[in-house]
Parts: sequence; C-alpha cells; structure tokens
Amino acid sequence: MTSYSIIGGTGALGAALARRLADAGHTVIIGSRDADKAAAFAADMKAGLAAPANVSGLGLVDAAAAGEICVLTVPYVAHADTLAQIRDALQGKVVIDATVPLKPPKVGTVQLPAAGCAALETAAILGDNVRVVSALQTIGAEKLASGGPIDADVLVAGDDAEAVEAVRAMLAALGLRSWHVGPLANAAAAEAMTSLLIQINRRYKMEQAGVRITGRPRGSPRPGPRLTVRAVPALPLFGPGDDLAAAIADALAADEPPRDGDVIVVAQKVVSKVEGRAVLLSGVAPGPEARTLAETTGKTAEVAQLILAESGEVMRARDGVVITRHRTGHVAANAGIDTSNLSSEGGEAALLWPLDPDASARALRLALETRFGVSLAVVISDSLGRAWRMGTTGAAIASSGLKPLRDRRGESDLFGRVLQATIIGVADEIAAAASLIIGEAAEGLPVAVVSGAVYDRDETVGIGDILRARHEDLFP
Repeated sequence: MTSYSIIGGTGALGAALARRLADAGHTVIIGSRDADKAAAFAADMKAGLAAPANVSGLGLVDAAAAGEICVLTVPYVAHADTLAQIRDALQGKVVIDATVPLKPPKVGTVQLPAAGCAALETAAILGDNVRVVSALQTIGAEKLASGGPIDADVLVAGDDAEAVEAVRAMLAALGLRSWHVGPLANAAAAEAMTSLLIQINRRYKMEQAGVRITGRPRGSPRPGPRLTVRAVPALPLFGPGDDLAAAIADALAADEPPRDGDVIVVAQKVVSKVEGRAVLLSGVAPGPEARTLAETTGKTAEVAQLILAESGEVMRARDGVVITRHRTGHVAANAGIDTSNLSSEGGEAALLWPLDPDASARALRLALETRFGVSLAVVISDSLGRAWRMGTTGAAIASSGLKPLRDRRGESDLFGRVLQATIIGVADEIAAAASLIIGEAAEGLPVAVVSGAVYDRDETVGIGDILRARHEDLFP
C-alpha cells in the first residue's frame, strides 16, 4: 500500500480524502501548521474508523517528507506560503494539487491566477524535480466524506503520464471514475469549473453538483432505447390546500431536475388530497339505493352512497366489489374510491378522484414547465383491475402534454407488413412502469419521473381518447 501525506488534512476536503484512503488500507499522514493539532486530529480519525488503520499527524514539513505521494488541500490564500515551506521535502515526489483559486466573497465567479491556474503555480514553486498532477477540484468534501459511491467524475491533468496514471489508480481504488484531460495547463478548466458548480448549487438549490463525462467509444454499437423510472424523494405527507406543484418542483431541483420529454407520474391519491377530496363518512347520508347496494356488496351504506354519487352507472355488483363507469368515463372498482393511507383524525374517511383529473394534470404540467424551462408531460395514475386477469396495475386516469394513444397503424413491421390495428395505450404503459416504484402500501413515494418514453407530444388533449366508446365495448 502507498503512503499519502495530506497537507491541509484537518480541513473538510483533506479530512474526507484521508478517511477514504485510510479505509482503503493506505498509510495516511495528516499535515498541519500545528503538529499537535494534526496528531490529535489523526488520533480521533483513527478511533472513528471501523478497521485498524495507520493514520498519524505531523507538522507540514515532516508530513510532506513522510508520504510517498503528497496531496495539497489547503485554501488558495495559504497556497504559495505552504508550498514554500514544504518545497524541499517534496523533491522527487508526486504531488496531487486539489487547489481551487477561490477568492472570497466572489467564490461563484471564475478567478484564475495570472499563471493560468493554481496547478501551474504549484509546479513553478516546486521546480522540475516534482511531478505535479491536478485533480479533485470538482468533487465536494461532503461527497468524499459520505463514504459511499460518488456519482461524479474526476478530471486529472498532468504532464507526466506515469504520475497521472498513479493518481488515477488511487482514485479508482477509492471508487472514483477519472479522466486524463491533458497537460497540467488544462487544470485551468477544472479549477474554473468549481465556481460554476457553486453557482449551480446556489441557483438550483442543489447539494454538491458534480461533473459526469458521457459518450461511448468510437466504433462501439449504438445503445438501444433506454427507459428509466426514478422516484422523487423527500416529499411530505400532503393535505388539503398544499401546493403540490411547488413541492414536486423543489424536490426535483434538490435531487435531479427533469429533462426535456420526461413524464412526471403522480399518484391520484396525493392530487385528491391537496384538492380536498377526502370525505368524512360520518357526514354522508345514504339513500335507499345506497342501502340496497350496501346489502348486496357488504360495503357500508356511506361508502355505497359515495360510489353512486361518483358513478354514471353501476355495471356489476356482488359481495365485496362494485364495478362502475365513473363520471369521467373510466370503468373502475368502487368508482375509484379508496380508504387506505388516510389519516383517521376526525373520523373514518374516503378519498374520491379529483373533480377534473385532466385539469389537475394540466395545471401540474404548466407549473413544472415554467419552473424548469423544459417540455414535460404529466400523468395522474391510479391502480385499476383488469378484465380476465388478477391483480391491479398502474393506469392513467388523466394526462397532459402527451397523446394517451400512439397510433401506429399504417407503419410497417420488420417484414414489411402494414400494421392494421396497432394502437398503443402509451399513457397506461407509462403509468404502469411508474407504479413499480410508486407502490401501493407504505412506500411513501407518490411521484416518479419516467425518462426515455416514446410518445406523441400534444398540449391540448387529455385522457379521453384512451376510453373505449360505449358502442365499441364488447362487455357493457
């Protein structure tokens, strides 16, 4: 294993890097202007590690001399003075310079030094017998300190290929993907990038924005279509009057902003909650028809009354279930009325679908598009049963921004035959994919983002096209 001197190792970035190196089994020497502080810091770090580790603390010069590779993590204001002190101790070594030339208070503005970048200043001060490699400017201390995987890349610049690869090997051992971006002078780009990331963090209320290099090797086959579904985390328990669009937007901004063409799938339940569609059963007065339906199905008379009020017609009724054509045209069990995941405060309640689900989807889409400046679609989903099959699947009860059907009639198949009857219920397919994450029980994840779905953009239609006309229904 290699020994590493971390100059500035009591700071946030240096300490996070030291801990990762120690966890990987390397010898770590914490370097500080105050040798006693460095020793105490190293002892505390060593005691907090899960496995025995070789961690020590020394003054700047002794620490620089002790390590095979030295990592410089001091603030830019102390950069030149620190290098002058440890110059002789570093001769013949590899130095990893993580310095960013930030000059408070304008840390969100690029301020590269006259030499072009801090890494070139380091090389000039240390001389030709030191191999300087620039790295880690775009990886925040909090990411390193997390101990887990890091969803960001490291840009590595240096003039000595062997030294660069030694640094990249160290980064790979720490779970970091890196890229050699050319000579040391190119460190200017990585150093400047830090100010840009700070601006992104501030402007979009993000934490630890990073850099990720995308692409594929030349000559490799093009990747096939890809669909991804991710939950939107950290959403609250919603109640009447809450601003659902703002809460979703804030959560997306803090996690990962949506991209052009993404579909935001929202569980019907949270839409109904914020729109005040929860009804206390104690306030429902059942009529004669509801009492008869309750006797047939075993449901309470109050729930039966709500089912009738929400339905255009009752299509089937038997013990435990009522199949209705909802007033919106959807065929659903119990008119979509649900009593699960509702607070019991104030008495037993039932949750009805939104009064105008398509209008709810449209309002959400417009608010989210305005916030993020991209074109989106919104689907409101609920779990519906299916004829001839057991189990429920996610289905779209409302949509905005997409055509719920994708008509492929007239296109050709692989063998040139013209498709005659292929119409895809794309809104339902998207809702079903999202329901695998949204869940039905205690997941607490009512919103998902579906990326990569193929659909036809339309800002005017709602879900109506997906409903089969009564005269075409073989099972009325």
